Amino acid sequence: MKIWRVPLAAAAAVVLAAGLTAPASAATRGDFKPVSLPFFWPENGITDVDAASPDSVWITGYQGAITLPGPIPGMGTQIPGNPVVRRWQNGDWVEYDLLNLPNHASIQDVDAVAPEDVWIKGVRYGDDKTTSPYLGHFGGSAFNEVPLPPGAGGAGTLQAGASGVWYSTLTDVYRWTGDIWTDKWTHVTTFPDISLDTGYIRADDDIWRLGTTSEWSTTFVAQHWDGRSWKSVPMNTDGLGVGFGFADMVALSPTDAWAAGTDNHTSPATPVLMHWDGTAWSKAAVPAGLNGLTRIIKGVDGDLWALGHTLDEPAKPGLLHYSGGTWSRVPTSAVPNRTNINATQLAVVPGTGALWTLGTTTVGTVNTGVMVLSDR
Repeated sequence: MKIWRVPLAAAAAVVLAAGLTAPASAATRGDFKPVSLPFFWPENGITDVDAASPDSVWITGYQGAITLPGPIPGMGTQIPGNPVVRRWQNGDWVEYDLLNLPNHASIQDVDAVAPEDVWIKGVRYGDDKTTSPYLGHFGGSAFNEVPLPPGAGGAGTLQAGASGVWYSTLTDVYRWTGDIWTDKWTHVTTFPDISLDTGYIRADDDIWRLGTTSEWSTTFVAQHWDGRSWKSVPMNTDGLGVGFGFADMVALSPTDAWAAGTDNHTSPATPVLMHWDGTAWSKAAVPAGLNGLTRIIKGVDGDLWALGHTLDEPAKPGLLHYSGGTWSRVPTSAVPNRTNINATQLAVVPGTGALWTLGTTTVGTVNTGVMVLSDR
C-alpha cells in the first residue's frame, strides 16, 4: 500500500487548537491558536485528532519511544513506548484507562462518533517484537478492547461515524453490528485487487477505493462498491503519473465525492483535488499558494475543508474551504516561533464548525515536534 502522508517527527509534542463557541463565517475560521499539551515523555508523537463536541476533542499518539539499534547506523527499529489518548474537556486534557493494552503500544487513529462514543485503533508490541492491532471503544469511563473481525489479525483501518463503524483489512471490510453485550462484526465485501492510496466508506452500499493497478503502476483506478458488485469507474487524471498519490477522500453521496493528494513530480509539488460527479472522476481547480494536500473532510451544512502545506506562507497551515460550488483559500494565522508547519490532520467540531489541526513544525531547518492548532 502506498503511503503519501507527511510523516510525523518523533520529537517533543506541542498541540495547537482553535475552536469557535458559535458559528462564524469561513473567512474567520483560520485564526489558529496553539493548545498546550500535557506532559509527555520524550520521543513522542501525536498522530490524529477528532472532535464530537467542544468538550470532547480527542488526540492520539505515543510517548517514550525506544529505538533498537540495527546492523547499520541509522537503520534501527523504533518501538513506541506508551500509548497516548487524551480528551480536551473543560479547558484541560483528561486521560482514561486503555483496558487490555500493554505499555508498549501506539494509537494511530481516533474517531469521535459522539462525546461518549469514541473509537480508537492502534498497535501493540509484544516482548518478542511482534505486533498486533488494537481496537478500543469508549463508553464514558474507559476504553474497552473490541475483538477484531474473525481472521483479521493483520494491519487494518478504522472508520467510525454517525452512519456506522467499519474495520477494513487488506482484503475485506466489516461493519460493527455488536453492542455492549455482544461482540459481532458483519462482513460487507471483499476488496478488489489494487494498490491502495485511499478509500472511504459512506454506507454498506457506497464504498470507494482509489489507487493504481499495481504498486509500481502509474495507471490510476477508482473502484466503487454499490452493495452488489465492484465497478471500475472513469478517472480523468490528466497526465498525473509518477510522484502522484491520493492522500484522503470523502463521499457525500453516491454521486458526489472528493479526493485530495499531491503531485510530487512537478517542481514545486502541486496540490490535486478530484471530484466524482456520478459519471467520472475529474480534476478540479485548486486555489494558488499550496504545494500539497493531506486531508479533506466534511464540515457543517454540507461544506468541505481541505488541509495542506502552503508554499508562499509555510508557517501557516494551508486551509481550503468548499461552499457554493467553489474552493477558496482561507487565511490562517502563523504558528508562533516556527518557520514551517506540515499540517497532517484536521477535525471539525459538530455544532460550532470549529477546526482543530495538527502537524510537524520547524525552527530554521530543524523539525521540533508536533503542534495541535485550533481556530477557537
